[in-house]
Amino acid sequence: MKKIYIGKKKYIFNEISSTMDIANFFIHTGIEEGTVVVAKFQTDGRGSNQRKWLSNGNDALFSIIMKPEISLMSTLPIISAFSIYKVLEKFIDTEIKIKWPNDVLVDGKKISGVLVENHIKTDNYSIIGIGININSDHKKNNTFIYPSVSLKELLNEKIQPLEIVEDVLKSFENIYNEILIGKLKISNLSDMLYGLNKRVAFRTNYKSFDRQSENAFYKIISLNDDGTLEVLDNNGKKISINASEIIT
Repeated sequence: MKKIYIGKKKYIFNEISSTMDIANFFIHTGIEEGTVVVAKFQTDGRGSNQRKWLSNGNDALFSIIMKPEISLMSTLPIISAFSIYKVLEKFIDTEIKIKWPNDVLVDGKKISGVLVENHIKTDNYSIIGIGININSDHKKNNTFIYPSVSLKELLNEKIQPLEIVEDVLKSFENIYNEILIGKLKISNLSDMLYGLNKRVAFRTNYKSFDRQSENAFYKIISLNDDGTLEVLDNNGKKISINASEIIT
């Protein structure tokens, strides 16, 4: 199996609507797998559940274009989050956790989010949108939905966003290729989960097999190798939750 290279081709913009929008345009041109779109500023950045991704400073904002097998699509959020985790642990010794399926937390505060859009057509494409709080000010800004923090606030120094982007791309390339050759299993990352062995409330769009509810509580057991999450429901039944967002 050939190695997948990430970021060999990069497009860097000063200001665009969002890196996801540009990446979405590129996939209709037969773009090379591993191509990356980076923005210094986004006017219409988005996160999960149609929420705005807000950045009031020089943060890391980028999207990676992939062409994975369909069976790998559901693993992309956790692979991306783990790639960010591995980079952050080089800078800080504070507790870092992955909040399944798409957030990275430092001491319970959100420092990064991942949005994956899967396009299943003749050619399968996945766009991985990543935002990492690098230099934005979260102590004074009250517009963020959840408690959040930036790398600058943790280190008390300004960081170059493009350096972090490069580090994450290298980390993602290594991890993704290890997954492809079977050297690394997603289930081995379970210990990094936020809320492991605890009951956690999931957002509205997560659906149990028997009903849809505004606040579904599950006890987190582990990650499955396909990227889904094994949990216990209120009746003590083991189920797996899939967080893939499929765009037809």
